[in-house]
Amino acid sequence: MTDLTHAALRAGSAWLADTGNDLLAEAGRQAAAWMDRIAGVDLSALVPDLGRLLPDLDLLLDDLLGDLLGDWWPQPSLPAGGGDLPRVAGRFDVAKDLLYDRVYRGHRVTAYCGCRYDGRGRVDLGGCGLERYRSTERARRVEAEHVLPAAQLGQSLRCWRRPEADPACREDDGDLLSGRDCCLRVDETFVVAHNDLHNLIPAVGLINGDRRDYRWGLAPFGERYGRCRIRIDSGQRTVQPPDELRGDIARIMLYMRDTYGLRLGYLDEQLFRSWNNLDPPDAWEMKRQERIARLQGMENGYVVEYRQR
Repeated sequence: MTDLTHAALRAGSAWLADTGNDLLAEAGRQAAAWMDRIAGVDLSALVPDLGRLLPDLDLLLDDLLGDLLGDWWPQPSLPAGGGDLPRVAGRFDVAKDLLYDRVYRGHRVTAYCGCRYDGRGRVDLGGCGLERYRSTERARRVEAEHVLPAAQLGQSLRCWRRPEADPACREDDGDLLSGRDCCLRVDETFVVAHNDLHNLIPAVGLINGDRRDYRWGLAPFGERYGRCRIRIDSGQRTVQPPDELRGDIARIMLYMRDTYGLRLGYLDEQLFRSWNNLDPPDAWEMKRQERIARLQGMENGYVVEYRQR
């Protein structure tokens, strides 16, 4: 460094020391005045695609901090389950909040279609080739979907099939609860399975609704949704997921079978083993599993100890 450069730096440092506080104060006054001018102005109306132009704060923080925030943030007390079962939220609305805010923190992307969604659950349909569904309200919101449908969890349970047989499954005014609501009220194992984060993924609401409780399988002639690679065959009651999600679904289904003692048919077993082999866990699936295990105290061994089957 030359003497001239050194002298210039010293002079600049001295000037900043003398005037720095004044500069900060003036910047604060300018910022306050600017905020006063834009108060009440709908910026999204002035710049329609503002949300897509600005960086996603969650994604930015996740890139900068990695899992430090998740490790530091206090773990919630989850009241349902325990013992041989995971600890889960006692209510589905709480489970959904955990899914969106803790599990998918920094990864606000729907399954099946890869659509981005914001902190209010609003889906960017234009960014994932689903523009044609903009007029459908349910398509514009994200929903928590059960990979193993709730109907398959409850179909063998008395509370699901005959809610009228249990006095606890009536409201104070005598109205009968649905099978799902009855089981959520009287069957703790069903509550745990229903709210288990391992079995929940964010999906475009329209896709979640059309998927219903159909089984997983191959549906080459099923309905397509824009650029989304899921196919739903309502006639055969079958859903074919995108190639890159088949292994994820297989490992969730096998986890649910083992954890809750569910029975899968022989053909389903063969299908899921094949999908598991063809689509190994990627970095996001492993991070997702890790976050859920941290919350619930139970891992999905099919992800953690992955092997060909």
